[in-house]
Amino acid sequence: MKFAALFFIIAFVVGVFATLNKKGILVTKETSSPKPQNLLIQTVKLPIEERAPSLRGISSWINSGPLSDVDLRGKVVLVDFWTYSCINCIRTIPHLQSWYKKYKDNGFILLGVHSPEFDFEKKIENVEAAIKKYSIVYPVALDSEHETWNAFGNQYWPAHYLIDVNGNIRYRNFGEGHYAETEAAIQNLLREARLLTLDKITEIKEPPPDTDFRSIGTPEIYLGYLRINNIGNKDANVRPGEPHIFTEPAEIEQNRFYFIGSWTIGPESSELTGENGKIILRYKANKVNIVAEARENSEIPIKIFLDGKLIPETVLVSSPRLYNLIDTVGDANWHTLEIRIPHPGFRIFTFTFG
Repeated sequence: MKFAALFFIIAFVVGVFATLNKKGILVTKETSSPKPQNLLIQTVKLPIEERAPSLRGISSWINSGPLSDVDLRGKVVLVDFWTYSCINCIRTIPHLQSWYKKYKDNGFILLGVHSPEFDFEKKIENVEAAIKKYSIVYPVALDSEHETWNAFGNQYWPAHYLIDVNGNIRYRNFGEGHYAETEAAIQNLLREARLLTLDKITEIKEPPPDTDFRSIGTPEIYLGYLRINNIGNKDANVRPGEPHIFTEPAEIEQNRFYFIGSWTIGPESSELTGENGKIILRYKANKVNIVAEARENSEIPIKIFLDGKLIPETVLVSSPRLYNLIDTVGDANWHTLEIRIPHPGFRIFTFTFG
């Protein structure tokens, strides 16, 4: 999901300074000149990568009327491919909001292109609720059939494409991080178009990372049969779309999850179809999130056990979205998570970690 390839982030971190130079951005140390203190970002001309494709197949707009190529021409545009249940996308939102607030009066447009991963993310009411929850104020285009996604040849959530006033892609970044680099590129193109004067250039510092990816030892886990991975109690008798009773294993392996009770594995998610079901997971991370929902707009309370101890707060699962279950605040060791679900109708799509 969502910066679906973690190795991509690691490769970028390892090669960060080389990447900065290749993208035409030079980071220099502090000097004694009367310029912004700490990190100074000086820019050289960013290369023209290719012509940006037109927006295609947009079903609805939120926070804006429809924007065409004509509306965007003469502006510096950052296209952000995201989807609302993606934890990686959610963590980038504050940075996007900051750039929009800083530069929107200087010919800068931030355009969120919402390209869903799951079917429930195609519903405009769900996207509108997420936009309200995260206080998103910039234009959002609903790319429900991935037509704009495909036109850009995109493969990641989140993905950022920076387009100049003439409609050319000049910079791109996939996944989280590289925030100072991306903002420097925005300033670069605004200055190049004479939309931002040198005296209005602000100090840019790379913020601390939202997540220490080195501490995560468990990959993202999908629970629908189209992409299911890391299931511990496999059973040759399981049939897609049909209820199956899973038994509790004698041993729990690392990076494996286990169904207990009657579950039906569908294309995108697995649903509890009996009473008192469980999921057990052995993982390594600080945070555990799930994308889940309760069928037919109901509300299902789930109990969380960590290493055999009950977490006091009951999690109420209702609308389809991301739910945080665990945050051990710096204790990214191996843990055993047990989710107990009392009623049928609970659907789970993914586990993600932070």
